[in-house]
Amino acid sequence: MTTDVKSSTQADRKSTQRRRLVAGMVAAARRHGYAGASVSQVISHAGVSRPTFYEYFADKDDCFLATHREVGQRLVKEVDRAVSSSPPELAVQAGIRRVVEISQCVPDLAGFLMNDAMAGGWRSLDERDRLRDQMAQLIERRLAQAPADAHTPDLPMRLVMGAVRWLIAPQLRHGECDLTGLADELIEWVERYTRPADRHRWHTLEPGPELPPSPFESQIALRPPDPIPPGRSRLSKGEIARNQRERILFATAQAAATKGYTVTTVADITSIAGVDRRVFYTHFADKQQAFLAVHEFCVQQLLAVTASAFFSASYWPERAWEAMRAYTQFQSTHSIVAHTALVESHAVGPAAVQRIDDGRAAFTIFFQEGNQFAPQPSSRTAMEASLGAIFELFYHQARQGRSDRLSRLNCNGAYMMLAPFLGPDAADEFIDRKLGEAAA
Repeated sequence: MTTDVKSSTQADRKSTQRRRLVAGMVAAARRHGYAGASVSQVISHAGVSRPTFYEYFADKDDCFLATHREVGQRLVKEVDRAVSSSPPELAVQAGIRRVVEISQCVPDLAGFLMNDAMAGGWRSLDERDRLRDQMAQLIERRLAQAPADAHTPDLPMRLVMGAVRWLIAPQLRHGECDLTGLADELIEWVERYTRPADRHRWHTLEPGPELPPSPFESQIALRPPDPIPPGRSRLSKGEIARNQRERILFATAQAAATKGYTVTTVADITSIAGVDRRVFYTHFADKQQAFLAVHEFCVQQLLAVTASAFFSASYWPERAWEAMRAYTQFQSTHSIVAHTALVESHAVGPAAVQRIDDGRAAFTIFFQEGNQFAPQPSSRTAMEASLGAIFELFYHQARQGRSDRLSRLNCNGAYMMLAPFLGPDAADEFIDRKLGEAAA
């Protein structure tokens, strides 16, 4: 009996210590970010010794990933409970509402999942994506129990859950924990895509046909300039500097796509670029500055190309179509550069994250004219949610290494842009007409 009591006490002690370490990782990451959440910070917040930390985790990353899994599973259980207790045709609404409620009740845990995990490298992004897919699958299984004629959102659930994340994350990052009303606005958004389940067309991410190329192309070259031959060069100092800088930027983008920001080193970049360290530091103070330069250039070019295409057409649905065609073409043809903006922004740092937030706000200009076609105006939250779903579409393809097929997902993106204003059926009619024109 004494042995049983002793074993139980030890098990309780170990369970308590592990919980404290998990809570310590959340606190350290929330206060210092992924990069600053060292083992020292974790054990300081947890109130345990360093040897105790290594009894449970091999290193910081092991603790970080385990924390994400444990906190994420708490969220999954809450979503499962909410979805299971709702009518099947309202599973999406129930899932969205519960995620918002949890984010408001425990903002530190939600902020860890939605913000800090995005900066933790590719294994952390794998956990983030797995959590998104788990919640999406719970909702899809419940939706499958609805009658065939029940009106449900004709959208891929992983994009819905991704959009919810893109809207909640900035508010938590800025300390805005009062999310009152957000769930209602997101539900109003997703219900603009509803139609009978047996007429769903867009709930999977099936690529469509290859469309004619958009005439609106980026100024970003498709490959870096050739290295300058050794020996005395006829190029001016400015031309030499421009050549070196462009090679470094391309090398930085390639390293991001190949390895990710967190593990890329200056040595990796200089090796790919074919320059020595002195040349690198002539142009950039550190790798973060190089990544930020790639990130800024990509976002600026993407916005410029999309705007040029948008304003080339005469009325809004055509404008939206042309903007999406140029947008998907850019992401497809410049997939290595775009990877930095889509996937690495949180790892690069607050400046890159803020640029993504600002860019999403700027892109709402392409949606606002759609309110002229809507029976009821769409809120800014709804427009940003559509953008979040589209962003998740491109992020997902980049994470899967399939950015080259993004131009074939133009119709999917156009539907997400058009349906909240035109209605799903009218959006389908417009897209089918455009596909007919392209085929002809």
